[in-house]
Amino acid sequence: MKSLYCLKFRHGIAAVLVLVTLIFSASCSRQSGPAPVADKPAIPLHPLNPLDTNEIKLVKEVLLGEGKIDTTYRFYLINLNEPPKSEMLAYKDGDEFRREAFVSVYERASNKTYESVIDLKSRKVLSFVNVPGVTPGAFLRDSVADELLKNDEAWMAGLKARGIHPDSVSTSIVFAGDMGIAPPDHRELICAPEYKNKKYKELLVDGLVAYVDLTDSKVLKVLDDGGKGFYKPEDIGYFDADSGEVLLPKTKPLKVSQPEGTTYTVDGFQVTGKSWSFRVGLHNREGLVIYDAKFNDNGIMRPVVYRASLAEMYVPYGSTDLTHAAWNYFDGGAYRMGQAWPKHMNALKAGADVPENASFLQGIFHNEKGVPAYMDSMIAVFEESPGPITRHGTFAHDARNIAVKYFTQIGNYDYGFKWIFREDGTIDLKAELTGIVGIKGVNRTTDLPGASDDSFNGIYYGTLVAPHVEAVNHQHFFSFRLDLDVDGRENIVEEMNTVALPASASNPWNNAFIKQMSLIKTEAEGQRNMNNATNRHWMVADAKAVNSLGQQKSYVIMPGHNASPLAAPGSGPRKMADFLENQFWVTAYKEREAYPAGDYPNTRGLLDGLPKMVQDNESVEGKDVVLWYNMGITHIVRPEDWPVMNVHTIGFSLVPFGFFDKNPAATTKTTPERPKVIVMDKPVPPDFTKCVPLPQEKSAMMQPKPKRTKG
Repeated sequence: MKSLYCLKFRHGIAAVLVLVTLIFSASCSRQSGPAPVADKPAIPLHPLNPLDTNEIKLVKEVLLGEGKIDTTYRFYLINLNEPPKSEMLAYKDGDEFRREAFVSVYERASNKTYESVIDLKSRKVLSFVNVPGVTPGAFLRDSVADELLKNDEAWMAGLKARGIHPDSVSTSIVFAGDMGIAPPDHRELICAPEYKNKKYKELLVDGLVAYVDLTDSKVLKVLDDGGKGFYKPEDIGYFDADSGEVLLPKTKPLKVSQPEGTTYTVDGFQVTGKSWSFRVGLHNREGLVIYDAKFNDNGIMRPVVYRASLAEMYVPYGSTDLTHAAWNYFDGGAYRMGQAWPKHMNALKAGADVPENASFLQGIFHNEKGVPAYMDSMIAVFEESPGPITRHGTFAHDARNIAVKYFTQIGNYDYGFKWIFREDGTIDLKAELTGIVGIKGVNRTTDLPGASDDSFNGIYYGTLVAPHVEAVNHQHFFSFRLDLDVDGRENIVEEMNTVALPASASNPWNNAFIKQMSLIKTEAEGQRNMNNATNRHWMVADAKAVNSLGQQKSYVIMPGHNASPLAAPGSGPRKMADFLENQFWVTAYKEREAYPAGDYPNTRGLLDGLPKMVQDNESVEGKDVVLWYNMGITHIVRPEDWPVMNVHTIGFSLVPFGFFDKNPAATTKTTPERPKVIVMDKPVPPDFTKCVPLPQEKSAMMQPKPKRTKG
């Protein structure tokens, strides 16, 4: 599965790199498709509303007006500068609130990146500072690598030796990251030739690679294998979405309707159902964001999640040649979840992406010049009934979930993210992977042993999906930032392991097993990994009170399928993604600690992200805590994944554990009961003396990481 940068450039991205910020612009409509802007109802004012079109325009106007930038600067990021959490928790409808924009701009002439905060009410710049040692993601001007290489003797000689006319190819580029040789704050690219002809361009010319430093405008190094790699033009019949067909027999229509209307309402960006209320947003870097999720427990709105989002997505590839070894994509931090390419952001389709009863929300993008652009139907909100939520004998109750879904195209891949709010208090996250796998041109036409292609003991680094077309082995990692406030901001985090008891007089049949709880006291202790053998889970609980049964009122992260990074420790890809050293992290809340790989992850000469956050090893007992959950898959491609793969789904759940005294979705009581709590007069957990030390299966991962050096 090939990710954004290579794919985009292999799809002619150098001609269409348009950096954008996704922001909602309208209330919901009942079906997908563009709606006239003039018909959009006014959106209720709220501090967490995304920036509108006029505000995006105002950002550029203010910066130019105060002389902070000129027209040569490029906008990497324009977002709402979210108010501090303390202000939001105190906010009530009708209160005055700040309205600010956060901006990241780049000046190519000086190779400097600036961050700015702008007061949109007073129309003035509050701050404008240089961030040293970093460089933001992709820009149109990065295509200058093509011009530099056409003036390089070694590059041109490599093309000539292969019989390739230089005018017949352009350059496919990817950020070098820790694979590079330029200074870490330079815009360094690893480049390979690709044919301009639409039939041939999907397979790169293998074996000719260049390091290009855009900051100094020079070619640093050219590597040439002498023509051993595959370089001939090959029409592989790359999937064309406009002419694609499903080969399965046609089915009869399946209609989903709610003739009496929905049991939820959407007011601007606020979604309110009978069990859940929450806000949605589209963040220019993170995509879909969930805010302020509360459960209606018999009339009491109990906080569960303050903010939840996909904070980073990382896709590394596993082939040994430099071109594909450099395919290590930060699809969030460097490419902003595909939102930098509005031409490739397709609206959700009712009846395919989401059911026909969905409501749709729109978004506003901006390009690298700070000009906004409107797009319809980017997020869907809908009710679904996937089956019974509970049943026994003659009793059965259908599940009625509220789902929020968002799809994005990042190069050759399409990713869907669906947050599901269930009536029993559970929140599910489902990630859907589809699109086209990342490919490499190879000499072989069969996977039988004996081909001349690179391999390890005859085993190839990918799967042949067509003659001369290898789908490269790779991984996808999704890093979620989960700011849980379980019945308030004062929480504790515990790890739960299930263990078998040793044979003894008290266990005469040798069949007993128990749960063991371990309190996570510090950020260093909060660096953990899954253990399927012990059914490991992590619990976030109220530090002030327990339920009426004397049990902690908590939510549990229930992991699903997962993976660990396969690049070797100390390798460039492993250093770039050091936040993946643990599948679970706990940090004490800080306002600007938002991204696990750092603010500018394609610049990896600095210690940043989660390893930097935990250096002070703060206490997390009774604090406002943030959980970071890394979820991954290893994709060994099947022939059935070509020419376009079917949806593959992974996910996790946030499940109440003692948060309620009984099942909130089914009760035999005729009179609803209000939640009962016992306020503690001492720190919890109440069974603190029974907590055991954290298991140390991977003790090397338990300490803050040392400062990283460039390598």
